[in-house]
Amino acid sequence: MKLTTPPTPRLSTLPRLLTTLLLPALAALLPHAAQGQLLIAEQSGERVGTYHLETGMTLNANFASPINTPYALTVADGVLYVASGSSNAVQTFDVVTGALLNGNLLPGVGQVTGLAVSGNDLYISQLNLNRVGKFHAQTGAEVNVALVTGLGGPFGLWIAGGDLLVAEFYNNRVSRYDAGTGAVVQANFITGINGPQDLEVAGGDLYVASPNANTVGRYDVATGNAVNAAFLSGLGTPTGLAVAGDNLYVTNNDGNKVEHYQASTGNLLNANFVTGLNSPFGLAIVPEPTNAGLALLGGLTLLARRRRSTPGHRPL
Repeated sequence: MKLTTPPTPRLSTLPRLLTTLLLPALAALLPHAAQGQLLIAEQSGERVGTYHLETGMTLNANFASPINTPYALTVADGVLYVASGSSNAVQTFDVVTGALLNGNLLPGVGQVTGLAVSGNDLYISQLNLNRVGKFHAQTGAEVNVALVTGLGGPFGLWIAGGDLLVAEFYNNRVSRYDAGTGAVVQANFITGINGPQDLEVAGGDLYVASPNANTVGRYDVATGNAVNAAFLSGLGTPTGLAVAGDNLYVTNNDGNKVEHYQASTGNLLNANFVTGLNSPFGLAIVPEPTNAGLALLGGLTLLARRRRSTPGHRPL
């Protein structure tokens, strides 16, 4: 019997192999963090857990632990930032593995109740000092420890364009400042909110959680005008918000759970999306897929496209 060597796949067959075999296999091998995830800080549980963004299924209840009184969360450039209330510090973790990166990125900063990251800048709200400070997001170096002062119980933060939005719990308002200089843009951007605590922006909408009123209000992020000041009502001490697409996630601190709503209508989708938590507070979203996964899959897809194109024709 004559043995023959299998023929080398022709160039035109490579896109088919990539599409039908390699890409699905790589997608299946991407870690859980590459899939859509909801991160939940459990203040009394001293941990941050990860849950499936569509089903609420537990992925890793002890994703980042132990953390002394984890409060606010934010994610940027593959890093999870956690405000540790009892430790008076900001800690960082790898958003894919949960590994501790820096247990004291900002040590001794007092009661950190809000976090926001924009580029290389990390903003923190300090309840005990009634101010917002600005630090280097990677090194923790001081940029301006008193960027905004004279606040009334600052909690949630959000960067909208070049402006910094601050939920002032004791002043019953959301105020607006220049994120670079700290100059006042509009101190009374939104008023008449009974103890605003967390902020979330999606598109042109600003959602504001009020645990005192057990509501989540919806406002125009550009003007501060109310779309519906009681967009969600009858809640159980909402302390954290997160939005992904048309999905709005809200902590129910009284019920030790997270509820799931439609962001555009306020319709309740699942009152028991994640249950059995221990004093849930801050929420954060890990997008699907991660930048690394996108780069890998996108690069292979581009290769397939280039292989498909014939000489003299520009790839689609």
